[in-house]
Amino acid sequence: MPAGLLLAGIGFACGPGGSAADESGLERARVELGASFVGGGAGGLEPLLHEDLIVQPPEPDSAVRQEAAASYIVRLARETRVGHSELVPTTIAREGDFLLEQGSWFLESASRRYRSRYTIRWRPSPSGWQVVLWRWTSFR
Repeated sequence: MPAGLLLAGIGFACGPGGSAADESGLERARVELGASFVGGGAGGLEPLLHEDLIVQPPEPDSAVRQEAAASYIVRLARETRVGHSELVPTTIAREGDFLLEQGSWFLESASRRYRSRYTIRWRPSPSGWQVVLWRWTSFR
């Protein structure tokens, strides 16, 4: 389901004004976030990561916070060599000033496709939406 329809269907309103531009900003941020794992460049990733970021990867890795979390994600994106990476939300819910998004993260490498479940907590900032929490399961 396209994100715009999903968001409209759950009565979603972003930021102070809840405008369609805010909604498209979230979709743009999500696409950039997923795409930053393609080709090992990590391009455009750092501005999407909030300074209070918490990353909770699957075991055996441990949760990390703030600067260590941002470094972890950027390093992971640079070391990941996939042809396609996409975050597909299934639910988005408002939590005060935050949005909690859950969905499936798809990676494609050669002819293989992998899937993981993810949870992202987004926070609006003057520069756009930023990730303050990112948790995912092992890819299968």
